[in-house]
Amino acid sequence: MLSSCAVPQMAIESTFKEQAEELPIEGRKAFNPNGTFSIGPFTVANVNRGWKHIGGFSIFSYNNVRANQQHEFNVQNEQGSEWYVFGASNLQEKSLKSNTGITIEVAPNMEYYASYFTSPESGQWHLLTIDPRNYLERDKFEGELSNGSMTYKLKPVYKFEDKSLPMPDIIGYEFKDGDSIIAAVQVVDNGKVWVKAGLAADTRMVLASAVASLLLYDKLSEDVEHTEL
Repeated sequence: MLSSCAVPQMAIESTFKEQAEELPIEGRKAFNPNGTFSIGPFTVANVNRGWKHIGGFSIFSYNNVRANQQHEFNVQNEQGSEWYVFGASNLQEKSLKSNTGITIEVAPNMEYYASYFTSPESGQWHLLTIDPRNYLERDKFEGELSNGSMTYKLKPVYKFEDKSLPMPDIIGYEFKDGDSIIAAVQVVDNGKVWVKAGLAADTRMVLASAVASLLLYDKLSEDVEHTEL
């Protein structure tokens, strides 16, 4: 049985939070996050469980990646510009072999999520997270959002504000440009998004696409959203 108390906000750096713009999320269903919803001025629509607009999925130069969980959606800004985002998780491969001959071994105890999209201004971006699925092994987490020339690192968040103990699973992510946080997303409950004020329009839409990916990402374990607080 779910607790009736409201899920608190995840813990993020106070300086960033004070200066950031919170983008309200409207229309997202916490336990069935399909359909159309908005993240501030951005609209997330045409959510499909599966890939209808691509023939195959690539991570970096790793082509035709197979995954048990697939989704696609589009993101539109206030001016009507839009692009599709394609996501994949629960990879079936035991290893990923690139066109250049490099192989990444897919560890069975790690959870991999990837999405990609193309901006007319800044090119193709990929989002990749590798999650050990265990707070005690959080140092093994890796995550990035990159178009090759610009890379933002992702840092997992396990704690809620004013809570001394961490949750066993990730409740959100920070996007970092060097040592500075430029965005953060809470993925549990109805979700919350914060973005650094003053970012370029293309950067905001890139970040909105990445956080939408994470809000729609079907994790293999959903214990956090069923935890009484």
